Parts: sequence; C-alpha cells; structure tokens
Amino acid sequence: MVLFVNAKGHFELFDSRNSAKVMTLGPTDAKLFRERLAERREAKGLTQAQLSYKLSKASNYIMRVETGRIGTPPLDTIAEIANHLDLSISDLFFFEGKNDSPEILREKILKIVETADVNMLQRYYRLLLVASEK
Repeated sequence: MVLFVNAKGHFELFDSRNSAKVMTLGPTDAKLFRERLAERREAKGLTQAQLSYKLSKASNYIMRVETGRIGTPPLDTIAEIANHLDLSISDLFFFEGKNDSPEILREKILKIVETADVNMLQRYYRLLLVASEK
C-alpha cells in the first residue's frame, strides 16, 4: 500500500501490487478518522503504546497516526485496528451525527422516515432491528 497527497490535498491510498486506488481521504476526513480512532481506543481502555503493540508496530505508531504524522494507515492495518477495538472498519470512518445531541438525532431520524414508500419503511425498520440487537 502506498499513501500520497494528491493535488487537491487529499490522501490517496493505492495498492502497490496492482496500482489500484484503494482509499482517498480528504484532510477533514483524515482528521475525523484520527479523532475517531483516539476516541474508540480510549473507550476500549487502551493506551497508544498498547494498541501499537497489539499491531506489532513500533510503540509510537498509533501516536503518530493519531497526530497525523502518519497519514491514513494501509487498509490491512486499519482492519487490524478495527479488530482490536471490536469495531467494523466502517465504524472507524462513519462520523455523521457523532457530536449531535439526542434531540438533533431524533429530528434527523424523523426526517429520514417521513416517507409514504412502504418498501423504504420496511428497510428502515429492519435496519433499526439489527442495530438494536446486543
């Protein structure tokens, strides 16, 4: 995996084996990823050094990722990080509503479900059921 910054200042991640683009993060998304990583790591009770050790990386690896000294880690490392934090990879990148109050979240949810399309309502219902499972 190779990471570089393109002309627009966005991070781009390529698979060096076949030159395929794997992931691109703009500066704002990269910052949100770093914040989300730190937040989830702390919630799991791990220090930066402990998570680095679990990844078989240098003891300051996660510190360098969280501070932006290392751009977006390779996808296989992101998958390992997610695994050690008991998250899906998408949980590390989904930021919508993260800082919203309960009232704002309820308002957003109500706007989404205000539809007469029964198929969409059934889909939303199934998603809510899955999301509420423990």
